[in-house]
Amino acid sequence: MSLLGESPIGSVVPITGHDPRFGESYEAEAFVPADLPDRVDLPGSVWMAVSEANAELGRLDAAASLIPNPQLVTRVATRREAIGTSALEGTYAELAELFAAEVLPIDGQRAEVAPNLREVMNYARAADAAYGWIGERPITLGMLAALQAEIVRGTEGDGPEAGSIRESQVFIGARHRPVSEARFIPPPPGDRLRAMCERWVDWLSATEPVGQIQLIARVAMAHYQFETLHPFTDGNGRVGRLVAVLQLMREGALRSPVLSVSPWLRDRAYEYRDHLLAVSTTGDWAPWIAFFARAVGAEAVSGHERIMRLLQLRKELGETVRAALPRARLAVEIADDLIAYPMLSVSDAQRRYGRSNQANRNAIGSLLDLGILEPYGDARYDRLYWNRRVFRIIDA
Repeated sequence: MSLLGESPIGSVVPITGHDPRFGESYEAEAFVPADLPDRVDLPGSVWMAVSEANAELGRLDAAASLIPNPQLVTRVATRREAIGTSALEGTYAELAELFAAEVLPIDGQRAEVAPNLREVMNYARAADAAYGWIGERPITLGMLAALQAEIVRGTEGDGPEAGSIRESQVFIGARHRPVSEARFIPPPPGDRLRAMCERWVDWLSATEPVGQIQLIARVAMAHYQFETLHPFTDGNGRVGRLVAVLQLMREGALRSPVLSVSPWLRDRAYEYRDHLLAVSTTGDWAPWIAFFARAVGAEAVSGHERIMRLLQLRKELGETVRAALPRARLAVEIADDLIAYPMLSVSDAQRRYGRSNQANRNAIGSLLDLGILEPYGDARYDRLYWNRRVFRIIDA
């Protein structure tokens, strides 16, 4: 924290309080960032990285727009993001586990799903809701507070301050270390924090930065500011990374949420956090914006490749089923949807397709005979079935 006292884009303020973890009082300094600038000077190499990322983002968006039902690929991207963004916060789950849990009815999810997986599922539900809202609503503090409440629902981060700007001090660092050893201390709570958050929201659509700063650079800067303000008691990282995709959608760079940037950041977690802290200590935006542009560009490339491979697989599976079962409409529907719903049970299929239990059993049985589906796990009642080839593509 000592370097933050010389920051050219913020200041430190003294804070005091009581740390119940150790039963002791503390004195420390919190960092208060200045408002985001309307312009930023970046070297040509950074603008080139931003331009390249923007081009790859355009290719990704174009690929998704060719699909009559974009949900077939957006659902996969959202689940990959749910796994990656949660891992960055220390909550780990496997992609197959997530898809399997989502097959369960709501009551079964509450009773049978482990806490870590429920937390990942919370994010997936929040993201699905956010992507539905963003076409009709601007990004607001109220929207983000509602998303944060959903993300932390039923977890250790749930509590009286969930769904609202925090009224307590938070710290970033090891949980078992005292406040004096925190890696970073965000601004203290109160009216000043709320005012800074409101100005951050205004900056997202303000005329001057929109006209002067390229979109991906603005998304990077907005992400830095959000994480530095840390407006909630928990879930800030997940909400902040979700905001990045919402910005891209709100401004028309993405028509569908097919970008999942967190897996790339997860694999470079230390570098990611170091870059964010370095902006505060040096005031130099260039390294962070270049790093973020690399993340967007790399995930856009891999996302484009994933979409193309999924669409090719969908074509192959559909042709196989149509050739073998020309009159089996339900089996064809299930096969066509496997790239978005690669795991299912008879009851899950019945909920989604609305046919009788026996009709779904027959369709799944036919797909098992063709090798399109195979059993997953060892459950005897309401067995799960999956297409392993889909997971080889989406979990790569």
